[in-house]
Amino acid sequence: MFFGGLQKTTLLDYPGKVAATVFTLGCNFYCPFCHNPELVNPVLAKEQPKISEKQILDFLKERQGLLEALVITGGEPTIHPQLEGFISKVKQLNFLVKLDTNGSNPQILKDLIVNQLIDYVAMDIKSPLKKYYLFTKGIDYISKIKKSIEILMNSDIDYEFRTTLDPLNLNEEDVLEISELIKGAKAYYLQEFKNFKTLDNKYQKVHCWPEEKTQKVLEKIKNNFAICKIR
Repeated sequence: MFFGGLQKTTLLDYPGKVAATVFTLGCNFYCPFCHNPELVNPVLAKEQPKISEKQILDFLKERQGLLEALVITGGEPTIHPQLEGFISKVKQLNFLVKLDTNGSNPQILKDLIVNQLIDYVAMDIKSPLKKYYLFTKGIDYISKIKKSIEILMNSDIDYEFRTTLDPLNLNEEDVLEISELIKGAKAYYLQEFKNFKTLDNKYQKVHCWPEEKTQKVLEKIKNNFAICKIR
C-alpha cells in the first residue's frame, strides 16, 4: 500500500492523543471544497510523491513510546483493499488508530470495528441525503451512507460526525436536516470552510459562512448531540 503524505506529529487530528497522520491516495467522491486536491485529482495524484507502507511502519517503530496513535485519512482510505492488512500491522505496534472516512463503504467500516482494528472514526456528512449527488460524481451512495451512520451509532467505538460548511452548496436548512439524520450521535462538528487550497479553484474566491450564521445554526442543533461544536 502506498500513501500520498505523512504528517509526523499532530495534536489536533485525534482528540486527546499525540498522533501522526497518513494520507491515502484517491477518492470515490469529488468534493469541490476538498483541501487535498493532490490526493483526489487523478492528474495531481499521479505526480504526488509516494510513501510506501514499509516507510510508514518503520517510522512508527521509531516513534513507539512517543506517539500514541495513527490517523488514517485521505482521499478515502476505505477504497484500498490493503487497508485492513496495513492497520493490522499498525495495531501490532500498539498504536491507537483513527479512521477518517466518507462512509461510502459500510461493510469495510463494520469489519474494522468488529475486528477491533480501529479505535475512533470521524465520518464526514457532506450534505442532506438529497444533495449527496453533488459530491459523489453522480453515483448513488445514499443507502451506504445511511448504513455507515447506523453502524457507528449502534457501536461502542468512539466516533464523530462532521460537516464542512460548504458556502456554495449548503445552507442553514441543510444543516438542520443533517442534524435530524444523525440525531442522538455522540459528537457532531461543524467545520469552517477554508479557501486556501481547494479541489475546485472557484472555491478559492469564496469565503466561509459568517460567524453569526454558524453560531445561529449551532444553537438550533446542539441539543441533538452529546457534543456539538464549531471547528
